Amino acid sequence: MFSFFRKKEEYISPVQDWSFISTDIHSHVMYGIDDGAKTVEDTISLVKAMYNLGFRKMVTTPHVSQDIYRNTKKGILQKLAEVRKIIADQKIDMEIDAAAEYMIDENFIALSESDEKLLTLYENRVLVEMSFMFETPYLSNALFIMQTRGYQPVLAHPERYNFYHHQLEKYDELKEKGCLFQLNMISFSGYYGEGVKKTAEYLFEKKMYDYCGSDVHHLKHINALNSLQNKPIMEKLSTYPFLNKEIPQRNTTEK
Repeated sequence: MFSFFRKKEEYISPVQDWSFISTDIHSHVMYGIDDGAKTVEDTISLVKAMYNLGFRKMVTTPHVSQDIYRNTKKGILQKLAEVRKIIADQKIDMEIDAAAEYMIDENFIALSESDEKLLTLYENRVLVEMSFMFETPYLSNALFIMQTRGYQPVLAHPERYNFYHHQLEKYDELKEKGCLFQLNMISFSGYYGEGVKKTAEYLFEKKMYDYCGSDVHHLKHINALNSLQNKPIMEKLSTYPFLNKEIPQRNTTEK
């Protein structure tokens, strides 16, 4: 099954059932728009793999940043329309929506203060990120502006910010400032390194996560998800009160 994927890289067919997550809120499966899927074929293979993992809805989140990925709301929504048609033509029963993974930078501050509405995961939830090298100087201001404008900030993969690994109290400060946390599920596989895995375990045990996501960019990330099969963490993940299940799906609620 899917043997043609091996032409590009070694691929393990999906075996782990992640249907308990319900909706994946973080991915990069729209081709040619950021560092995720590069081609239409990449998009198709990733969405098929996520479907086989048990997901039935994906809110894909292209990067938006001042320095590298200058994606716009209009451009993202145009690409979404293209991808939806491709997935429908492939007869993959996956609901696809799009938001964005906003880098908290000077451009994001300007966007947040403008009249243009930000792309949301659903309702008022907005996915944001920082550089992995250092805490952005715009962080506190961004969180304040977002909330005064009616948005709920969701910080992507807080376990991956290495500069917090020896300042764990920073996570408490972010929660106190009204920031929700989104776990990258493959952090538990060790894919990003032992430090990230250890911090993910710490935040998980403290029940500081609100949402989870795959952050899938390519087939190696699918393999990392599969590597968690039969691991003790799977039972814990399946019973954790992630808020992903709050997100409406077309088979339950019409938008």
